[in-house]
Amino acid sequence: MTFLNTWAIGFTALAPVIVLLYLLKLKRRPLPVSTLLFWQRVLQENRQRAFFQKLRQLLSLLLHLLIFALLLGALARPTWDRLVREGASTVLIVDARARMQAREAGGTRMDAARERAAGYLRQADARRQMALLTLDSGPRVAAAFTDDERALRAALDGVIATDAAGDLAAAIGLAEDLLASRLGEKQIVVITDRAGSAAASPRTGTPLHFVPVGTERENVAITRLAARPLLNSPQTSEVLLEVQNFGRQPARGQVEVSFDGRLLDVKPLALAPGEKRREIFPSVPRPGATARGWLTARLDTADALAVDDTAYAMLPAPPRRRVLLVSAGNFFLEKLLGADQSVAFELIAPDGYRAELAAKFDVVIFDRALPADFALAAPVSPVLCLGQTPFETGGAGLEQPLLTDLQAEHPVLRLVSLQNVTVVRARTLALPAAGGPGRWTAPIRSFENPLLIVGEVGGKRVAGLGFDVAESDLPLRIAFPLLISNLVQWLAGDGVAAPRALAVGEALALGPGESVWTEPQRKFTREVQPDAAQMAREFFVPLRAGFYLQQGEKGGSWLAANTFSEAESDLRQDAAAAVSAPVSPKVPVAALGGWPPWIYLASAAFALFTVEWWLFHRRRTE
Repeated sequence: MTFLNTWAIGFTALAPVIVLLYLLKLKRRPLPVSTLLFWQRVLQENRQRAFFQKLRQLLSLLLHLLIFALLLGALARPTWDRLVREGASTVLIVDARARMQAREAGGTRMDAARERAAGYLRQADARRQMALLTLDSGPRVAAAFTDDERALRAALDGVIATDAAGDLAAAIGLAEDLLASRLGEKQIVVITDRAGSAAASPRTGTPLHFVPVGTERENVAITRLAARPLLNSPQTSEVLLEVQNFGRQPARGQVEVSFDGRLLDVKPLALAPGEKRREIFPSVPRPGATARGWLTARLDTADALAVDDTAYAMLPAPPRRRVLLVSAGNFFLEKLLGADQSVAFELIAPDGYRAELAAKFDVVIFDRALPADFALAAPVSPVLCLGQTPFETGGAGLEQPLLTDLQAEHPVLRLVSLQNVTVVRARTLALPAAGGPGRWTAPIRSFENPLLIVGEVGGKRVAGLGFDVAESDLPLRIAFPLLISNLVQWLAGDGVAAPRALAVGEALALGPGESVWTEPQRKFTREVQPDAAQMAREFFVPLRAGFYLQQGEKGGSWLAANTFSEAESDLRQDAAAAVSAPVSPKVPVAALGGWPPWIYLASAAFALFTVEWWLFHRRRTE
């Protein structure tokens, strides 16, 4: 025998109070009467009721104590050990993925799922223990096995639908693991918006029941949002937006694109059933150094699911490259670098240059002033050499060379047209030996003679242009700023790294001292674990779509999290067929009908109380 409510034993302290109340002397109210002839017996009984005198009727006290003991036993909820060990076990899985936010006639699918789950939880008792799992980005244990309906209901009330897309098979696998050590009857009940066909779990054969909620709904969703800088205009970008109609009816509406809270563009949409469309929004301005770079797209359509009507993307500001120009004076180059907003340059005379200065800059440009101690095998920083380069052979040079061979696919020649460019003279260059350090190529040639050599050695990039730009008409052409900008960005590291696209429910690893801020502002750090349901000790798991700020010792960067799941946005599958009633698990049958012992104790107490009431009115007890 096992007592589930051991705290009820403390009420045994009330037993002496019952005895004390029974022994209390009755206080008679004096009244004047005409004769005592008929009151002799009453006076005799009154003398026998002296305080603590021997009891005249012991049956009444015993009945009261027995009723109290039965009520106390029922309150302690005793149960047979075999029922606790071998009773039925049910794992209830409640789907909390993004599509459970879909609106129905009487609320959301999540509301219907809670109502269905509550019907199962009412069956919890000592013979039927239940565990509650939720499924969003992954399965989570909301309540371990218990027969306490109140605890299960409290856990169910805390279940909310997230914006994540998870795998139902993982939740069923976790349920099987929880049931592996349980005896007696077992079953898994899945409350979701789509009916399943499996009658047993695939791994262990545990009975598997699906309880579908919701109906088929129309929905239009944003399935992709991305941005990239324009190649021919580094200060602007273009946005790619993908929209799909997951309904069986045509859909109309409009899509709005905002940048840092400012409306940029609005386009109308007309989608046929099942149609997927891509829209391009060009000429989106790149953010400045102080802008956040939030790019938001919103659908203005009347559909059932709102979470996929808004998408988020990051358009980070291009990093400003620090450039050191070592020159005795170059009007065209100085004006070009000064007008380029992506470059912060400093000018220094050749005789003032020191090697230790180069480490402080992203790129160093030597304009006809190559230091005597420059070592091509171990450059201090990325270097661009103009007019005088470390690749010279010492030959007589080239007079009016023609630009014949161009590697247009190389990044330094992106969108650069050098057609009919006139060069007065050029130095004779040669590619370093193939077996030497570094890897080298010549994107610009005059027949077999290299005019531009680029490569990488020791982790640093180096470029050498074999002619003085002042001895050509290149500064007068559009190709000049494009060529210099491409060279600077390539030498510094190919420009802007693409921002990371984070999926809702994806674990984001946090390094030492890193933290993540959400909207509204809540902070999650590696050392602090404020919400175990959302973040493990060294990971942050976003469960809502939106923007997140990741901060560390070297600064912070914004992240955009989206659902972007066709499986979550597609609400066309009919989930309303054959909504099942709660399945009652089988339990071992105990004696006298299989009821728990506390029911018998409570029934016996009620029966004795009825007998005692009858005896009292028959003057057999007091």
